[in-house]
Amino acid sequence: MDSPTSSEQLTNSSELIQTLLSKIEVLVNDDNADEAQPLLDTLNTELKQWCESSDGPSAEELELIQLRINTILVKANGAKNESSKAIIKHKKSDKAIKAYKASR
Repeated sequence: MDSPTSSEQLTNSSELIQTLLSKIEVLVNDDNADEAQPLLDTLNTELKQWCESSDGPSAEELELIQLRINTILVKANGAKNESSKAIIKHKKSDKAIKAYKASR
């Protein structure tokens, strides 16, 4: 079997990273961000290997990847904030119910 050329490696690395980002984005959109850690670990490893390779990504490619990561992080943080608000609201409701029951 022939070994891949440098342009094929570049395409494969880029495609793999985009696939990982897509899978992470799906998990975040489905409120399953906690399940993304293995994918994040793989993404980190692949990015590091690609950057250290002789045919690493261009500055433009890295900027696009960073933009996509930032977009995913904004969504994840928004979902986290909404979850936190819901938990606080639930705790306040529980406290109010307990106080009401104690006053009876």
